[in-house]
Amino acid sequence: MERKMDEKISLWQLFLLIFIFETGSAVVVGIAGEAKKDAWIALLIATVIGIIIILYYFFIIEKSGNKNLFEILEFCFGKYISKLFIFLYIVYFFYIASRVLRDFGELMVSTIFEKTPIEFISITMMFLIAYFLILGIEILGRTSEIFIPYIAIFIVFVGLGILLSNELDIANLLPILGDGFKPVIKSVFPSLIVFPFGELIVFTAFIPRVTKIKKGKTVAAISVFLSGLLLVYTTVIQLATLGDNIRNRSNFPMLSAAREISLLNFIERVDLIIVFIVMFGIIVKVTIFFYGGLVGLEKVFNVPYRQFVIPMALLISFSSIIISKNFAEHIEEGLKVVPLYLHLPLQLGLPLCLFPIIWIKKKRQKK
Repeated sequence: MERKMDEKISLWQLFLLIFIFETGSAVVVGIAGEAKKDAWIALLIATVIGIIIILYYFFIIEKSGNKNLFEILEFCFGKYISKLFIFLYIVYFFYIASRVLRDFGELMVSTIFEKTPIEFISITMMFLIAYFLILGIEILGRTSEIFIPYIAIFIVFVGLGILLSNELDIANLLPILGDGFKPVIKSVFPSLIVFPFGELIVFTAFIPRVTKIKKGKTVAAISVFLSGLLLVYTTVIQLATLGDNIRNRSNFPMLSAAREISLLNFIERVDLIIVFIVMFGIIVKVTIFFYGGLVGLEKVFNVPYRQFVIPMALLISFSSIIISKNFAEHIEEGLKVVPLYLHLPLQLGLPLCLFPIIWIKKKRQKK
């Protein structure tokens, strides 16, 4: 018998999901490259903006009477016009899930499984994610509770390992603001605002399912703040180890930095630690985007979302392969096309329009 979407997420699970979601692929993929040596400053500024973004998302949910994103769209635009916007978000969530899955596939075939077809990696990963969602999103939250201590220990170990290997050079961070503040601002907007912080829009699809939702915004804001600090920490490690030139040329700078670890001529090549961190982060991120799209499908067709899991999992794994011809094209599209034409309108543009509409409709209802 098909279960309804009655999953509940605890505050602690919400904290972990946001934390891992934000740091998942961003930890390894170089971000804020335009700011060069001042990338960590750009990340600090973007973190503050990220906190404002997640608080705004909670604000419109509260003002709408704890509706999710798709219910808010229906409330604002009516039963029929809202279908267009709901469909846009469904496609958007599935598309970003495909892009994140492609990031993971490229990492795997370039580091560990060099002779394994990327298609096999994508399909295998999506079947695992499909299994998570068939069991329910709360299972992902419980799994995060199990793995977060290991992820934290591994990230600290990588930093200490590079430090003890005498590979950190603080001079690589100097001079601070040597090129002025303009590159920092250019890096923050729109790149860092939309990735990774603006992607939190997907959480609006199921935030109302959080227990004690009134405390949820505080928990979410703290999670965004701490994830931002972790991104600053990993960025400083990358810059101090590689320098800004090598960091910007590397596809996976955190992986390149970790390869510099050499302790007692015994502990070397800790690639697997980084791959483990990324793998679980990707699982969480793809699952959440996948789930957000499934919630939209359930809203449109009024059918339990589990009926869509397998066919949509196959579609996402397929689209992750055809999305671009090679990794260079994939990155180019992700940096220049997606932020302007997808991220900004759907993460910030439309959500900013929702509050005035909610306010006007609520006022008319009172009259």
